[in-house]
Amino acid sequence: MLLFDDYKKDILEEIKKMYSVSENDMDINGDYGDFTLKIFKFQDKKEEVYNKIRAALTKDYIEKIDLQGNYINFFIRADKMLNAVESSIETFGMYPNIFQDTSKALIEHTSSNPTGPIHVGRIRNSIIGDSIYRIINRFGTRSCTQYFVNDSGKQVISLYLGHVKYHEEEPMTVENLLDGYQKIYSNMEKDPSIKKEIQELDERYERGDRELISNIQKTAAIVLESITATLEKLGIHISTYVWESNFILYGDVASLINRLSDELKLEGNAKYLEIGDKKIFVTRQDGTSLYFARDLVYHMFKSENFDWIIDVLGEDHKDHAKNLDYVLHNYLDFPSRINYLFYGFVSLDTGKMSTRKGNIITVNDLYEKTIEESEKIIREKRPDYSEETVGQISRAVASSSIRFNIVKINANKPLTFRWSEALNFEGDSAPYIMYAYARACSVLSRARNSTGSSKEYNEYEKNLIKAMYLYPYYLQNSVDFLRADIMAGYMLYLVKSFNEFYLNCPVIGNEEEQKRIGILKAFKRIMEDSSELLGIQLLEKI
Repeated sequence: MLLFDDYKKDILEEIKKMYSVSENDMDINGDYGDFTLKIFKFQDKKEEVYNKIRAALTKDYIEKIDLQGNYINFFIRADKMLNAVESSIETFGMYPNIFQDTSKALIEHTSSNPTGPIHVGRIRNSIIGDSIYRIINRFGTRSCTQYFVNDSGKQVISLYLGHVKYHEEEPMTVENLLDGYQKIYSNMEKDPSIKKEIQELDERYERGDRELISNIQKTAAIVLESITATLEKLGIHISTYVWESNFILYGDVASLINRLSDELKLEGNAKYLEIGDKKIFVTRQDGTSLYFARDLVYHMFKSENFDWIIDVLGEDHKDHAKNLDYVLHNYLDFPSRINYLFYGFVSLDTGKMSTRKGNIITVNDLYEKTIEESEKIIREKRPDYSEETVGQISRAVASSSIRFNIVKINANKPLTFRWSEALNFEGDSAPYIMYAYARACSVLSRARNSTGSSKEYNEYEKNLIKAMYLYPYYLQNSVDFLRADIMAGYMLYLVKSFNEFYLNCPVIGNEEEQKRIGILKAFKRIMEDSSELLGIQLLEKI
């Protein structure tokens, strides 16, 4: 439902009767009007062009046409836009109705090694991935998310070995596992036998040692469970989990390497593919597989059930993705559409985070800190609220604030995490959005069955109506460019338009009450719809 497109087409058809124009000559949502026609290349004087077009266009949906410099601006009537929004909500329960897309999409996100709690650096992957999933699903594409559990390789083997060496007689808790993991890496340089033990375990693992694989899976599952619980606090739910070890256990990795055998070259006993002047290794000298080979298998597995695959990856994976894409399409006849969504690094004011070094802020720490800060603010503003109500609001604010603080920034840009920004309750933040929704709900709760409102709209009413009307365009762009920050930007634009309306357009007891209640009802519904896409938890009272 991109109704501006229909208006644009209709207007252009009329203008084509007088002048040679194309779609590129007219911009939707121009700087000064709903449509802007460029006329600087027309041979007639601009005043003549303007007068001729204005006289010919008598469409009932056009409010006015004006001339500014070398541009003619067209304005659509506010009631036409509002009617489109209200009609869609009444008919379909939503605005816009879904764009029919028959493909099936799989968004792989998070997929961090289960070697420690998820920290602020990794959560950007999860928040972006979950938001893109929600946006694509809302658009009308059947979608699900997937976590590729990296329970193969030396890192997860080190996690297992750390428990065996340092905590074998103790419960297998996340705390003990993380302590053992860090000790393995801190002791490795001074104790060469540790590297040898890891190497031997890796070789046993690659030979399909079922007992070892089972033990490592159990170890990884403990950490994975804690990661999943953390994601749940932010409203992030993974649809399915795929264990990397299964591709080794059931021979899929060996089969793929065999399938590529005619293309593989040797460097000693290690096997590699030659791509230009690069060597892409799939096995080591000892014959064990590398992650690149296992990732190839995983992507072929994904393509069996999905038409569109989206990988959310850190920018340090760009070379890996480029090589992966080349091999998939040039050697393995990969059948699905695939997009790689990269995001910039997250660092602290003090530098990058590392699980091995213990230099992290966990998402659990961030979540609890944000709840604590939220509770202070709410108690100050609403001393009459019960502890239960304060807790409910604080949890919603914490989850929403963390998500929005991260997703509002273009994924390509690096992000320096600062506590002051994450806990900011003013400006471009989730609480700012949540307060606007609560305000609208408060007004609607006091509404009466008034009559007699006019159909004329002032500047603030028009701006809010147009902001609501443009929702499908932002949704479309978010899908086309795989950018959740576009939707975040839309929400801020929508809320700012609402706040101007709220401050300048009294509702209850005003002669325009009925009309303005209608605008607020549409605003409330679009807020609920768009907030869901970013995981913002709206409350009627805050």
